[in-house]
Amino acid sequence: ASGSYQEPNGGQLSVLTGGNQNLRPETSRTLLFGGVYSPQWARSGGFASQLSLEVNYYDISVNNAVAPVDAQLTLNRCAFGADALSCGSITRTPAGLISRIDAQLQNIGSIRTRGIDVTANYRTPETGLGRFGLQVNGNFLLKYSETFPAAVGFTTTDYLGLTRGFPDQSYPRFKGNGTLDWVFDAVTASFTGRYIDAVREADGKKLNSRFYGDVQLGYAFFDKRMALTVGVNNVFNQDPPPCFSCTGPNYDPTTYDVPGQFGYVRLSYKM
Repeated sequence: ASGSYQEPNGGQLSVLTGGNQNLRPETSRTLLFGGVYSPQWARSGGFASQLSLEVNYYDISVNNAVAPVDAQLTLNRCAFGADALSCGSITRTPAGLISRIDAQLQNIGSIRTRGIDVTANYRTPETGLGRFGLQVNGNFLLKYSETFPAAVGFTTTDYLGLTRGFPDQSYPRFKGNGTLDWVFDAVTASFTGRYIDAVREADGKKLNSRFYGDVQLGYAFFDKRMALTVGVNNVFNQDPPPCFSCTGPNYDPTTYDVPGQFGYVRLSYKM
C-alpha cells in the first residue's frame, strides 16, 4: 500500500515475445500532399546544374495494427487501472510474484502518424575545381500514437518525442541528414551529417540529441568502370544515449548507431 514493493532480481521480469497465429491483416489509409520547386532560371542562369526543393505532408492511419504491447504499459494498466485484459497478460507464481508478461504480437488497435518531409538538392555547374553538391533531408514528426484495446473501450498512448523502450523504438520530433560531396574527374569525396533530436523515456529521463558524421573517398579507373571507395561512419565516435527502459544493450539500436567507428573498403565494377 505504501508503494515500496520491489520485485526480486532487481526488478528484471521475463517477457514472452513471438508470433501469433490469430493475427488479422492490417489495413491502412494514407493521405499525402506535396510539391516540388525546381526553377529553370537557376539552371539557365548558370547558378546551378541542379536545384530543387520538395515538401511532403503525410497522414497515415493503420487499423488492426500488428505490434507487441509494451510490457511496462501492460503492468501500469493492470496495477493502476485494474484493466482485466492487461492483468490477464501477466502470469504469477503461487506466491504472487510475476513470472512472465505476455508481449506476443497482436492486433493492438490502430496507429496514427503525421509529419512533414523536406528534401533540398543543389549542385554547382562544372568549375575548375570540379563540381560540388549538397543534399539535405529532414523529417518533422507531428504525431505518432497507438491505440490499444482494454477490457472496456480503448486507451491511446502518444509517443511523440519519446522512446518506447520495448520494443526498442524512438520517435524524435526532428531527424535530418545532409551530404556535401565533391567530384573532380576520377576523384570523389563526401561528408554526411546525421542529426537525431532529443527524446525522453516514459519516466522523464532525457536521451540527448546526437550528431553523427560519415566521410567517404573514392577513385574511379579503367574508364571509370571500376571504383575503389574507402570510408568511415561515425567519424566523431559518438556513443548512443543510454536508455534505461530499452531491452538488450541498454540503448535503442533502431534509431542510433552501434557504439564505435565503422570503417570499410569497397571495390566495384560497372558492367
